[in-house]
Amino acid sequence: MSNIKPHSPFWELLPLKGLGPIRFLTDKSALETYRDELGSITAEESVNLEQQQQLLHDTVNQFSEFFSQEDLNNVLEAMQVIGDSRDDVSKVYMDAGISLEYKANQLVEVFADDRAKGLHFQGMPLFASDPKELVIYISKQLNEIPCIKDEEIAFPEHNLFLFSFLIEQPGGAYKEGKKKGRTVSWWNSARPYGEDLSGYHLLDISFN
Repeated sequence: MSNIKPHSPFWELLPLKGLGPIRFLTDKSALETYRDELGSITAEESVNLEQQQQLLHDTVNQFSEFFSQEDLNNVLEAMQVIGDSRDDVSKVYMDAGISLEYKANQLVEVFADDRAKGLHFQGMPLFASDPKELVIYISKQLNEIPCIKDEEIAFPEHNLFLFSFLIEQPGGAYKEGKKKGRTVSWWNSARPYGEDLSGYHLLDISFN
């Protein structure tokens, strides 16, 4: 894998668009083009409704004394309701700290952890900047006030989510999160799973 240059156009986080030249809805086959930047594939997984249902049946059969047929039917019904949104989904993990989620082989999400040292937003490094300054900068550039719950900061209008940069405290205060384990994810549309954002509130932070 080649060295990552700071503020490289390839490593720019582009909300609603993708990662540098890798744009949302790009076909999965295009990954080979960016092997020098992203490194090798470390893991790959696929999910579809039939596999999820079979796994559930196997689990129920193995622990039949704990589950009734009614329990199974209720879960299967719920899986059917959300199945369309999570069917035909695959995720590719790269050794540069990036994972890419595809639906029907089209890119729908980019996820990065703190190994992606070159990742930046309009020239500001994601994992090497002061988290408060980073959030303020992103907010100003996107013209969106973020919301927060526990350790997750969300820019819902731009489907952008930062984890462990700031941690919510009682009384509306916050503190800096742990540097190890920080992640960021962004989607081409509203994320199909995750916590309901109605439980979040506007981040009480100075934007002056």
